[in-house]
Amino acid sequence: MNNYKKSDKSFGSNKPNSSGRNSSSRSRNDERGGAPKSQGRSGSSSKSGSFSNSFSNVQTKYRTRKNKTTELSPNSIVVKGSVSRTRLSEKPQRDLLSNEPMRLNKVIAEAGLVSRRKADELISAGVVKVNGEVIDILGYKVETDDFITVKGDPLPISEKKIYFLLNKPKDVIVTSHDENNRKTVMDLVKTNLRIFPVGRLDRNTTGALLLTNDGELSHRLLHPSYQIPRTYIVLLDKELSQTDAERISQGVVLEDGKTGPADIIIDPKKPNRIIFTLKEGKNHEVKRIFEHLNYYVRQLDRKIFAGISVQRLQRGDYRLLSKKEIGLLKKLVKLDY
Repeated sequence: MNNYKKSDKSFGSNKPNSSGRNSSSRSRNDERGGAPKSQGRSGSSSKSGSFSNSFSNVQTKYRTRKNKTTELSPNSIVVKGSVSRTRLSEKPQRDLLSNEPMRLNKVIAEAGLVSRRKADELISAGVVKVNGEVIDILGYKVETDDFITVKGDPLPISEKKIYFLLNKPKDVIVTSHDENNRKTVMDLVKTNLRIFPVGRLDRNTTGALLLTNDGELSHRLLHPSYQIPRTYIVLLDKELSQTDAERISQGVVLEDGKTGPADIIIDPKKPNRIIFTLKEGKNHEVKRIFEHLNYYVRQLDRKIFAGISVQRLQRGDYRLLSKKEIGLLKKLVKLDY
């Protein structure tokens, strides 16, 4: 059976793959969810008459087991229009979500190496370097992207894990540091912890991007064996034909191999605008798939990554993931710790 329905030009299934029972929690400031339910390679789409309803159907794939919604508590913290659902006192929150320089001895202590007093002794002894330069000044402050070594060894990464969701805007580079001094996602997310983006989005691609300091989770989310779903809104230069939609849904052969099955929903009022869900993360894969069939991708916006949605999160804003979302991500990649 093919992954499309001819009557309403919808391609794909309303039952995407997943490794378990998962969820979506919806609040006043954000809507996001867990892993989708499992299915085979094919399915049928709903008879929804509107593209917006079709996207809502994509969102409802990610629901809690009891379809419950979650409201924000009065203690929720808003950052640049984004929401943290983690209860924190005022001072720790200011430290966590600031981008101000931090005292070197504090950074060393928070890495779990030694106490602040011992860190001062190491600094005074001249065995601490910042970006290759010996620093022996007490009270010296470092930036979040500074490279620190102690006795020649890189500073251990803090055990404290943190997880952000960013709605990436255009013209922002997904990297920890850009040699050409272009604006990066690290300029948008304010934290004193050393984080990195989970995967990449092209400079002009917008939407859902996770950032964390959890290397193992990041590695698994990007590994093809876990089949992590990614949902995009794609705007093409022309109408997507039924034949090509069917080909894409079954996989097309590119220079690095055949792509996996994909789900497609076409906007009936604007047939060059589609919802596209795939479970691979090859380099420039979405654009290459359409270019292979002589389409040009004019706009690409990732709405959902691994069940986490940027719906109701303004472009350029970010928020901390909730404990529930973090747990769902770990379940998705069979990571229990």
